[in-house]
Amino acid sequence: MNCCKSLFLRACIAGILLTGTGLQVVNAQNQSGKSSPKPDDRRTPSEKLAAKKFDFRRKVYQNLVTRYNYYYNAKLKLENTLKGIQQQQLENYNKLLPFYPYTIESLNLSENELDSVIQKGSLAVQLHDPRGKWIDDCYLLIGKAYFYKRDWENANSTFRYINTVFAPKPKKKKRDDGYETIVGKQQDDRMTIASKEKRKGFFGRFKHKLARNDAFMWQVKTYLEEGKYDEAQALLNVLEADPNFPTRLTPFMNEIKAYGLYKRERYAESIEPLRIAIEGSHDKQQKARMSYILGQLYMTQKRADSAMAYFRDVIRLKPEPMMDFHARLEIARANIAASGGTVEESIGALQRMLRKENFIPYRDVIYYNMGAIASGSNAEAAIDFWQKGLKVESTNLMQRTLTYKAIADLQYRQRNFLEARRWYDSTASIMGEGFADADEVNARKNVLGDIAAKISLIHKEDSLQRIAALSETERNALLEKTVRDIQRQERQKEQAEKNEEMRSNNANNLPFNPNLNRYNNGIMSPQEGSGDWYFYNPASKASGFAEFRRRWGNRKPTDNWRRSQTGVVPDMATQLPTAPDSSATPGELASAVIERTPADSLTADILRTALPLTPELLAQSRERQMDAWYELGKLYHDQLDNYPDAIASWDTLLMRYPQHPKRAEIAYSLYVWNNKINRADRGNPYKNIVLTEFPNTNFAGLIRSGGAINDASSETKKAVAALYGDAYTAFREGRYEEVKAKKQLADSLYGFSYLQPKFDLLMAMTTVKTGTDDEGKAAIQAVINKYPSDDVILGQATDIMNVLSRKQEIVGYLSNLQTTVNRDSTGKIDENITIRYPWQTPKPNLVDSAAIQKAAADSIAAAQLKNVPPPPPAKPVTPYKLTDEKSATSTPHFVVMSFKRVDKTLLDEALAQFARYNADKHAADKIEASSFVLTPTELMLIFRLFPGEEQAFKYYDEVRKEATTTIVPRIRPSEYSFFIISRENFILLNSTKDIEGYLKFFKESYYTE
Repeated sequence: MNCCKSLFLRACIAGILLTGTGLQVVNAQNQSGKSSPKPDDRRTPSEKLAAKKFDFRRKVYQNLVTRYNYYYNAKLKLENTLKGIQQQQLENYNKLLPFYPYTIESLNLSENELDSVIQKGSLAVQLHDPRGKWIDDCYLLIGKAYFYKRDWENANSTFRYINTVFAPKPKKKKRDDGYETIVGKQQDDRMTIASKEKRKGFFGRFKHKLARNDAFMWQVKTYLEEGKYDEAQALLNVLEADPNFPTRLTPFMNEIKAYGLYKRERYAESIEPLRIAIEGSHDKQQKARMSYILGQLYMTQKRADSAMAYFRDVIRLKPEPMMDFHARLEIARANIAASGGTVEESIGALQRMLRKENFIPYRDVIYYNMGAIASGSNAEAAIDFWQKGLKVESTNLMQRTLTYKAIADLQYRQRNFLEARRWYDSTASIMGEGFADADEVNARKNVLGDIAAKISLIHKEDSLQRIAALSETERNALLEKTVRDIQRQERQKEQAEKNEEMRSNNANNLPFNPNLNRYNNGIMSPQEGSGDWYFYNPASKASGFAEFRRRWGNRKPTDNWRRSQTGVVPDMATQLPTAPDSSATPGELASAVIERTPADSLTADILRTALPLTPELLAQSRERQMDAWYELGKLYHDQLDNYPDAIASWDTLLMRYPQHPKRAEIAYSLYVWNNKINRADRGNPYKNIVLTEFPNTNFAGLIRSGGAINDASSETKKAVAALYGDAYTAFREGRYEEVKAKKQLADSLYGFSYLQPKFDLLMAMTTVKTGTDDEGKAAIQAVINKYPSDDVILGQATDIMNVLSRKQEIVGYLSNLQTTVNRDSTGKIDENITIRYPWQTPKPNLVDSAAIQKAAADSIAAAQLKNVPPPPPAKPVTPYKLTDEKSATSTPHFVVMSFKRVDKTLLDEALAQFARYNADKHAADKIEASSFVLTPTELMLIFRLFPGEEQAFKYYDEVRKEATTTIVPRIRPSEYSFFIISRENFILLNSTKDIEGYLKFFKESYYTE
């Protein structure tokens, strides 16, 4: 009612003022009659008004209209925009809350809304008298809008403009220097820049506030968001000592000081200014939030009693329900650490909250906190509480995510990695984009399966080695007992499956009762049991969809949706028959056989095949275990940044296998990792190992220079990188003396730098260019010996050494290479180049007359001898068989391209070229090309699948002719050969690995051109 009276009064005043102004205009027009046209005035309305006298009537009118027509609406729009963002924000109360109920980085504010605020404020400034007292407030609103748009430049400019233009002005005549504005002055031997506000007494509190002082505070906030902490602190220091700074802004100043420290994670220092800000704050919502944050900070400082006091203050301020609820939870948590508190008391308090009706929507959160409290002393009880929380119906996906992650973290700490991976996978499926621990969840989800596999392999090999070390009698008894246990477990599993199937069948055969509530949790409620089909009932569909989303999150409607990584199951009908891996050891093959053997067919003899009973098998078992320990340490360090477990893995590796081929790398890494977690005393023994046993390695040089422990500054790294870039450029341009000079300069200025391996390789390449062949090989070999664990440098140096070893062969090849260019009118030179490789040039068939004469004489002598034919050679024994003529047309065949030497480059190029050729020439035949490793020295391409022998021969004849000229002309014909093989013979070939035997069988059994 009072508000309506106030608005009515303001409207009357405005009407009177407008009426008076209108009468003046009419009288002026009547007196002047017809006036001459006025000159064009391009000034803005505010500039025109500034030229007029600012009397009492104009002052009242301008202030009234500016405030309620523009400033009020712009302020209301900005407040509503921020309030909407606060309501959308999902808080994670289990972490330190953001200082404000939003973060500048994730505001996602509408540009149109903020532009509207800026437009309204700008109109107020341009249309109204600049001497009005609400103009500075409009500028302040504009600056705030720019601030929330993250437009720091315009925000800073606006706040500085306010501080300059609206600074206090002298009441007397202009100063001698021509300026009217005083930005700062000395007062009582102190610097003052603030505007003095006269707000004493009862009526003083109703006076207008000067926006200039608020602009100083917002300028500090802008500096903080820009990361200009020194500028922000300097301005705060000046304002804190300013005698004219208004006391009304003291809480706001302490709030900003606390925010700056909190933003930089200087939590202990932010407690005191935050406490002062809470005492003077008049915003109940922000005061409750700051009290909650202060309670959290006290908990991090192990001051549980103070934390409980501030959490109780939060409840007393009656904040939003979620914050009130979490404050009560925090009190229960803090009670454990407080004097006289116990776990049982805290859990009992949370159980009483479960029984209260107003906390029913938050039961999942209560169970989560009960689990968190119990996890320190009783892991099983904690998991039980968390699983109860997951069964509660709730739409709070954030809490569901936290519960999943809590179970995963507990399983991870207990080293149940397979279970942990399953729970991390569930966490990743429903967590939002802004989830704080998303990187950790994804990293652990992806790597824990590999870690579990490595640990399982280590334990398995340990067990096999321990069983193999038993006496034969003990070993046989243990194997027999193991077989019986496996068969008993399998029978129990089958019986449980049968019982479950019987229960399911009995449930499905029950008569339908529409009054029976068989679906409590979503598909059909008692009111919906009308007999309608589920998908015809919109309410049932909506309920089911909500239940699915509550339980499983937002999942795409795809097949295999419950799998963490869905994949396509290949069609094995057209694939090769399953064959054991050619690189598998006998122990691995035996393990694979055991896994495929049904439990009822398992015997002690089958289990015995997996035991390392011979020295060779024992060595292979230890090598697998050694590799697993090595990979486990790398996974812990590289993927999870888990230094303690990485150190434990490699420490065990060195202890069990002291002669490991990578002993230098392992010892150096253990030295570095121990120093990373401040355990230098444990790292020094490994340092001594590197320096004494491997003094000439890269690792010893790093330790001497402190390269990996005392990391170089970014400026030093940039300087070293620039120096290396200059040296590399000089090498490419042939200025080899300059390369040597740059290398010497780097050594003198920076010692052993992080680019030392590259510098050494570049110097070795310079030696290759400037020295003899032997000197070049010696320089490259020195790099190989110095950096055995640097895969990049070692690979490049090894490639260069291979080229140097084949230098004469490469020179001969290039000298015989012939290139011709067919130039035509199109000008596409690249498409008209013909290359004739050396092996495509036929060698001249020179006639040796001496050899002809000798052959003629030999033939005459042979004719004089008795013509006795030699006995026929014995027929070779071979397992390969020809396909009979009846089934030749229906037996699947493959065409094989076998390489004479191991070279992955050749294999990859041939695979790519044949894939392109088949797609172009045999698209309808769907011929597949794939690589196959028969033995470590026998590589081949397999083309499949041909329905019969005739089709395979047709393709065989075709590719033999086209390969040298069209398909792979860059590969020498002497480096590969073609043959065809039936499916059955290929299985035999894969088992015997006798490629020479099959090639002999092929030549003798098939006619080829």
